[in-house]
Amino acid sequence: MLSVWNTDSFPDRAQKLVKKAIDKHTKYTATELDRSRPVKKGAATRRRLGEQVAVNMHTMGTSFVGGR
Repeated sequence: MLSVWNTDSFPDRAQKLVKKAIDKHTKYTATELDRSRPVKKGAATRRRLGEQVAVNMHTMGTSFVGGR
């Protein structure tokens, strides 16, 4: 009789399997995201950032106005 009470029920076993699958998927997804993120190669200086903003603003302005 004691062995009947100590066994896992079907919902308990199913819940454990689902949790295991979710954990495995989460770990796989995190690994893939870490692999796909670009590695930063150093901090950009303020001057380089300012230059890039100026280039972007010029490009945006010329495309908005339609100039060449």
